[in-house]
Amino acid sequence: MVLYVGYPISYETACGFLCIPVETEETTFDRLIKATGLDFIYIDKGQYILGLEVETGNLFDKFVDVDSGLMHILEKKKKLIELIKKASIDLSDFMIQPIGHEAFTRVFNPEPYLLSF
Repeated sequence: MVLYVGYPISYETACGFLCIPVETEETTFDRLIKATGLDFIYIDKGQYILGLEVETGNLFDKFVDVDSGLMHILEKKKKLIELIKKASIDLSDFMIQPIGHEAFTRVFNPEPYLLSF
C-alpha cells in the first residue's frame, strides 16, 4: 500500500495549476513539477495524485503509537501546504478527478486528502 497526502486531479488540472498549456512537452512538464518538490503520480483512468508520499515503512514495520503515526501524516500535510503555496498553486476552485464512472466533484480550497492505492 502507498499512502499520499494530496489531491486526485487530471493532467489538465495540473497544467492549469502550473499555468502552462496542456500541449506542453512531457520533459518540460516533468521539470516544472520536480521544481515544485511535489509528486505527480499516475493512478489509473486519467487520475493523478498531486501531493507527497507518506513513507509508511516506519509506521508499519514496527509498533508505533497512534499519536506518532498521526503526527507523521500531519507533518506531510504541513509540508504539502508549504510547497503548494511556494509554487503559487491556486486551489480555490478545481475538479477532483474520479476513477472510472464516479462523479466529478468541484471543490473550493479543500484540505489535502489522505489517499491510498
